[in-house]
Amino acid sequence: MVSRILRSPICLCWLLFAAGTMAQEHPPAGITAESAPAARERAKEIRAAAERRFQSDKADCNTRMIALGCLTAAQERRAASTREAEALQKEAARVEREDRQAKLADKEAKRAAKDREEAIGRPQAEANHREREAQRAAEREQRETDAQARLESQRGKVAAEREAKLRKIEERRKEDAQRAKAAPEAARKRAERERKYAEKATRIDQRKKEYEYKLKAREAEKAAEEARRKAAEAKR
Repeated sequence: MVSRILRSPICLCWLLFAAGTMAQEHPPAGITAESAPAARERAKEIRAAAERRFQSDKADCNTRMIALGCLTAAQERRAASTREAEALQKEAARVEREDRQAKLADKEAKRAAKDREEAIGRPQAEANHREREAQRAAEREQRETDAQARLESQRGKVAAEREAKLRKIEERRKEDAQRAKAAPEAARKRAERERKYAEKATRIDQRKKEYEYKLKAREAEKAAEEARRKAAEAKR
């Protein structure tokens, strides 16, 4: 009698429904973040296999005289397989979701730790930067002072040489003037020397102007270079 009850369609349907409910209440274990994609594929295969079996069972049931219990059992088998696939898919999704949340939490923790380290080290880094900038400014000012001193020294040297040459010319001119009083020939020679001295003085003045022009060009070039350097530092 027990075997007859177990063979009845209603009992079979109840057993299949209970098995499917238990599979749904107890999701599959052992799924990891690495195996979750394979689990989702397995769920698709289970659904596809269940549908194929249902269509086969349905065709078989249609050949029987009483097909109600047969169709019900086939539907329950498909439903149980569907629940198994859904449980597998849900578990895979849960594992992947928890893995993403864990990775996000780890990323946030690392970023917070990095922010704390940067906040601790930022004042010292700023102080070091200010100290380096102050040192660079002092060195730059010293270089400018040295360059200006060298330029002034060169100007003084050139002016002293010019004054010395002009004094010599003046002395010679006076000597020639005294000799001119003695004789016309001496006057002629004096005039000739004065002409030469005047030409020489003119050349000296010309060289002086050329030198001063070069000095001014160097100063302008230096000023332009300094402006470019300051502009570059301002961009940094």
